[in-house]
Amino acid sequence: MTEEKITLTAQPPFYGTVLKNGSQGPDCAMVQTWINGLQGRWPSLPKLTVDGKYGSGTAKAVSQFQTLMGLTADGETGRNTWDALYTAWAGQKGAGEVFCGIIIVAAAKGAVVKSMQQKLDVCAAVYKSINKPETDGLFGSATGAAVRRFQREMGLSIDGMAGKTTWNKLVEATAAIRAGNPLPSAARYPNTVLKVGSTGDSVRCVQAWLGAVQNTSLKVDGQFGTGTRNAVIVFQTAAGLKADGMVGSATWNALRAAFNATL
Repeated sequence: MTEEKITLTAQPPFYGTVLKNGSQGPDCAMVQTWINGLQGRWPSLPKLTVDGKYGSGTAKAVSQFQTLMGLTADGETGRNTWDALYTAWAGQKGAGEVFCGIIIVAAAKGAVVKSMQQKLDVCAAVYKSINKPETDGLFGSATGAAVRRFQREMGLSIDGMAGKTTWNKLVEATAAIRAGNPLPSAARYPNTVLKVGSTGDSVRCVQAWLGAVQNTSLKVDGQFGTGTRNAVIVFQTAAGLKADGMVGSATWNALRAAFNATL
């Protein structure tokens, strides 16, 4: 059996939407990235601009690849072409999922978005400040919130979009969790004291960390109420800190370290 006859299921798996001239988004960028990885084997394949826009140049390159692989040369990327592209790319670069090549933003959809959501779900099981988005391949508000919260936990710039740095950290964090050695939280102190009445994702971090450290089911809702205050006081007392129920930099750093010790 020749290499061309062996077809792997792509990473990420085909989403179900045929990509063709006029299509846009991360999946189109993935096709462009895979094709660009094949020039070493097939120098005749054109070098594409990875912009996520499936124009005539991308369609022509896909058609040329299909001809080389004995597929119907229609210039469109359905399941068979998607898997064949990945298989050929993996043969050159090694199997595994890579960054698609463009920033993944709100309203994007497809296989790349679904894979990102699945990784966020894995991370949310450990870093409970992160909400679990639906793994439907649709980049809506819940997915954006999960990306922002992941970025906060990992100490990254927080913009709610998945560029190369965020994507690679998400891959790294997911692999670490699956290997049983989660990455430590690197969430930075928000430079404002958190107390009763405070809201937001920094409060979610505090609540998630307290729940893990104290092994309680403290609600992670981003609302600093009396329940959160009481849990902070318990932590501060045990840690030898001023037990005022407020989270300044000393309590933040001690709590983050205590959470990381639970991982």
